[in-house]
Order: sequence, then C-alpha cells, then structure tokens
Amino acid sequence: MAGPGIHPYHHPWAAPPPPPPLPIPVENPNRATTDEVRTIFITGLPSDVKERELQNLLRWLPGYEASQINMKGEQPMGFALFSTPQHAMAAKDALQNMVFDAESKAVLHTEMAKKNLFIKRGKVLKL
Repeated sequence: MAGPGIHPYHHPWAAPPPPPPLPIPVENPNRATTDEVRTIFITGLPSDVKERELQNLLRWLPGYEASQINMKGEQPMGFALFSTPQHAMAAKDALQNMVFDAESKAVLHTEMAKKNLFIKRGKVLKL
C-alpha cells in the first residue's frame, strides 16, 4: 500500500539529468575576419529582377550566405555575401559575363564590394 498522499498507481520518476553545459565558442578557422570583404557587387540585372531569382542563382555557389537587391537608381544592383573572401572571388569569376536573362539580354558584371553585407536577425542590411 502506498504512503499517505500518494496515489497507489503513482510511480515516482527520477528527475531528468541536468542539461549539458553550453559549448565554448570556438572561432571557425574557415570564417573570414570582419575586416575581410567577402561580398560581391553585381550589376547588369534586368529591371524586373526579383530577390528570389538572385537567391536561386547564388545558392548553388560554394560559401553563399545571403544576398539582396538594391533598387535605387536606374538599374538594380545585387550584393551577395559569402563565407570567405576566396568563395566571394570564385563566385565573382563564375558570374562575370553570365547571361542572366536571354530574353532581355541581361549580362552580369561582378566585382568585389567595398564592404560586406550585414545580416541582422534574418534580415540582410547593407553596411
């Protein structure tokens, strides 16, 4: 028979183990330092380009992290952030003179950006 205040079908369970300690942050050796530019600047985009079109083009490139289109001015400009400057340079070379839209004859021109994109809580902001 169970003791006072305990239901006869109640089985006491052991307390769950404490959560493991939080990992100590370790710098990723493949991650660029903040002063290294790892963003490319893309021009030659058609005037009706969508963010999703640029993302779909870039997402297959090694090290791609984020992108945005700036619609200020006459023609849209794209910016793409990569995990390392080496990935950014490789992407810049791969995209240079690529035909983005055969119908509008839009040909991409790329160069290294002057500064990196800034990502804040899932939003991409231009620094």
